[in-house]
Amino acid sequence: MPTETLEREKIHEARLVRTASRHKGAWMENIRANKPRIIRDLSELWLDSDGGEIISVAAGPSLAFDLHRIRTMAPGRQIVCVDMALKFLVNNGIFPDYVISTDASARVKDFLETGEISAKLILNVIAHPQVAKSWRGNAGIYWFVMANQFYDLDHKDFVENIHTKLSGVGTKLVPGGNVSSVALGFALSARNASKVYLFGHDFCWKEEMYCGGINKDLADERIRLESDAGTLLDSINTSGEKVKTNLSLMEFSKWHKDAVKNFGNHVVNCSSSTILKT
Repeated sequence: MPTETLEREKIHEARLVRTASRHKGAWMENIRANKPRIIRDLSELWLDSDGGEIISVAAGPSLAFDLHRIRTMAPGRQIVCVDMALKFLVNNGIFPDYVISTDASARVKDFLETGEISAKLILNVIAHPQVAKSWRGNAGIYWFVMANQFYDLDHKDFVENIHTKLSGVGTKLVPGGNVSSVALGFALSARNASKVYLFGHDFCWKEEMYCGGINKDLADERIRLESDAGTLLDSINTSGEKVKTNLSLMEFSKWHKDAVKNFGNHVVNCSSSTILKT
């Protein structure tokens, strides 16, 4: 493995450890606050039979150009989207069946403010309590625990076990570092999809970091942090265009590339601008 790649992976892993260490207390507080609202969990949606084909939508900028294709493919297929893509889809007349949210930040609530919709919210138990409180989807919330390998020395247990004990939720989803990886895992495992079509899985950008320029403040913040860390990078997408990416997105792309390889023709990246080369 090239030295540069190993260095990137070390930096990425160190970031994940710092995040877990910094936020573990807040995660536990959120779980305790969410506990009275945890009525259903992901086990109720688990399928053993063939779940059919699923469209999985992330919030990459190419989504703005791929809406027509999603509309064309939607009949006969279910749609799962990440939280940040929800408003953009709904505002463009596309209503997902499932929304995946993994982050513990209170600002996630703003991503999900679409009024009453029929989608099911697949929610990490560490979510900020305001997210569950403000959700207006009439199909309910289904909770899960994020699988991970972090060991908490203070509590002498793995973080995922701590989250299970506090929440009473045993069903786990395995992440690849970001919410779109959890959406893919949900489609392939919980819903037993025969094939998953990926949209908005760019892992890069030309002008706007997210579809339609949404969440510009968040995009600017992430670009600034990566720039300060020296991990804002140039790349070439599958159309041969010059694009920007960053260390985190490159690692997420690598995880998805491995997933596509492992699942063969069961996963197809349909994003029109992407550095995910499969």
